[in-house]
Amino acid sequence: MLSGWLCFFLLALVAQFNAPAAIAAIQQEPTPPPTAAQGNPKSESPKIAALEAQRKAEADPSEPNLFEYASSLMKVNYPAAETIYRYAVNKYPDSVRLHAGLASALWALGKPDEGAVELCRAAELAPEDPHPLEFLAATEHIPTALYQKVVDGLRQLHQRYPKDGLILFDYEMVLSNRYEDKSRVPKDFVPTLEEAIRLTPRLPEAYFELSLVYDEQKNYTEEVQVLRKAVELSPKDEHYRYNLAMAYKRLGNKDAFLRELAIFQKLHNSASGTTP
Repeated sequence: MLSGWLCFFLLALVAQFNAPAAIAAIQQEPTPPPTAAQGNPKSESPKIAALEAQRKAEADPSEPNLFEYASSLMKVNYPAAETIYRYAVNKYPDSVRLHAGLASALWALGKPDEGAVELCRAAELAPEDPHPLEFLAATEHIPTALYQKVVDGLRQLHQRYPKDGLILFDYEMVLSNRYEDKSRVPKDFVPTLEEAIRLTPRLPEAYFELSLVYDEQKNYTEEVQVLRKAVELSPKDEHYRYNLAMAYKRLGNKDAFLRELAIFQKLHNSASGTTP
């Protein structure tokens, strides 16, 4: 996640849309002139892009302009983005993308419950659009107070799009509470995930969840098979690689274990910016 947040005090200043105080700190910190190697600053500086979006939104606080402004702030300062998203949502309460954007800012600020509320609101505004609830399910965090609402929404989406494997997968994961409780495997869990894969074969998260079931059952041969498929579909996912390495280790396949572990370490070092 990005860093460099404004003081929370700035948020309280943005009560009305008059030269937003949330951007003041950006304006007060001048951007040095670009070097020849940097080229055009307009295409490379998030700060400059945010200032340009601010000017457009001040001149015309339309829904598209406010969305562009808040989105640009997500690359500069999360609290400022939250402030503008909240202003925009109050001005345009029926905008699905503004509620979704506010949710992303809230998650970035460590407010997942509030973010979930905004995604549920987006889903209510556009019940035919699966993306808000798909994103919420992907966070693997469903607040207890929203559980039934999310289950009902995903059930309706599954009925609307019965051939969409991702929706079926999300519905089963939330319905079974599998994200929160890995200790039990519901009776229809494995067949439902297999059906989701049949409907949407390129679904690495479904293969991964199946692997966790096989691991619990100590069925390491099947675990390796589904993890290999998950890795094939998502080769840069660290969790898939690590679990595959461990599954090979449990099978006693030392060469495969070392190979996958080396790939995992390379991916992990790359993601963390460290040098082996």
